[in-house]
Amino acid sequence: MFLAGKSFILSQCVGSRAIFTTAIYQRMSFSQQPIFTALEELKDIAITPDQPDEYKEAVKIYNPSYSNEHPAFVAVPNNVSDIQRCMRVALACEVPAVAIKSGGHSFAGYSTTDQNGFVVSMKNLASVKLKDGAVTVGAGANWGDVYKALENTNYVAVGGCVPAVGIGGYILGGGYSMLSRAYGGLACDMAEEFTMVTADGDQVVKVSKDKNKDLFWALKGGGGGNFGVLVDVTLKLSPRPKQFIWTNIRYDGAESTELVLNELGSQLLQLPKEMNLDFAIHGYFGKKTLTLDAVYSDHHAGKVEEVIKNLHPGQRSTKTYESYLKFVREYSQRHGFVHYEVEPIYVKGAMIQSIPPEMAKYFSDLEIPAECLLEFVHMGGDIQQYPSTSTAFPYRTAQYSFYTYGRFHNSASRSEVYEFATSTYHDIKKFGCTLGSYVNYMDRHLINWPQELYGVNYPRLCEIKKKWNPLGKGPLHFEQEIGSTWEPE
Repeated sequence: MFLAGKSFILSQCVGSRAIFTTAIYQRMSFSQQPIFTALEELKDIAITPDQPDEYKEAVKIYNPSYSNEHPAFVAVPNNVSDIQRCMRVALACEVPAVAIKSGGHSFAGYSTTDQNGFVVSMKNLASVKLKDGAVTVGAGANWGDVYKALENTNYVAVGGCVPAVGIGGYILGGGYSMLSRAYGGLACDMAEEFTMVTADGDQVVKVSKDKNKDLFWALKGGGGGNFGVLVDVTLKLSPRPKQFIWTNIRYDGAESTELVLNELGSQLLQLPKEMNLDFAIHGYFGKKTLTLDAVYSDHHAGKVEEVIKNLHPGQRSTKTYESYLKFVREYSQRHGFVHYEVEPIYVKGAMIQSIPPEMAKYFSDLEIPAECLLEFVHMGGDIQQYPSTSTAFPYRTAQYSFYTYGRFHNSASRSEVYEFATSTYHDIKKFGCTLGSYVNYMDRHLINWPQELYGVNYPRLCEIKKKWNPLGKGPLHFEQEIGSTWEPE
């Protein structure tokens, strides 16, 4: 089988490049004719395994759990015409799967594919153009590129807290931000216009509230890889404060965990929208630890710091930043994550509307493996100003996005992480405060995933997808695409 299937290890080819390359093309020509023909048509923009260093970098993804899925090649378009050509060639050659890669942060590994298909990397379409209080960003850019471009302006963008995350999948999945509560909602709520190449490569369409309205609705939370290939998005910007302030509070022990969670739960709806209050529970410090991270601006410091002052006392530290880019670089590593192909992970979670006392008690008693983190990302505020059907993102009433983030290094630790994340997920569902799951944290083990990810909006999304990228036609498909009947075993 081409590339020896999923057991292929890239380093094996480095010392015998010519023999390896010959073997590739022999196997492709005899048993993989569609992908071989596609490569011949796209060889001017293709990176193949006979370029070991370039290929290794091109196929890199954030979650190495899926790094054993090696595409036949990676196409790197330089312009919109190249994207169209990729999709047309894949369709004409009947290539079974094409994956689109913006930043490569799909937790479920959907920004890569196996040896029967190829990846379209958007890295060369990464422009960031500022004009009239808005920014147009290429799908190959990451949030660090955006924040860097805005550093010396009077604007800030509602975007991801991890600079390495690509804007493409993030925006298409809704995109919550530390600024969402106070600055207008989700990142997709800031979208004024999208440019998209259709899945068959025939059209380049503009999508806005006035053009292709159904698609505009669907692209705001419908998830990546479903409707076409995102080229760029124009986002409304917000006035920039002078300073961003981050206060961290740390509590040790189960008793403090229960006390603080009950405190938060009792005043959840009264917390000022100008404060983003993420929190996490983990065992990274050798004992159960709860950390609260309050983020706010100098414009709202008085109001927010009054709330912080009244929280249960813990170990506090406060940092102030004038550079938003510097802030997100530090904030994104607060739990030790590098966020770019560091170690295999499993992520599973749900949106929650409240923190009832029984949930606080549950988390205070829960034994957490040393390699697992329970993360609660603050929502609410301006996110909930829109109805659940206003965009494809359905969970507007959620107050937190909860997930277990587990990392593992061997099969035994993988089993431990998976079993812990799964049991925790099912346990919190019993408290009656969960809604569904976040599409940007897609999970290949999620039962009833269409309803969990899309809720009330799923039927409408299926109808829109039939129009733009019908099931069974063309190459832009994956297991958990909208309309699929696939379910985990």
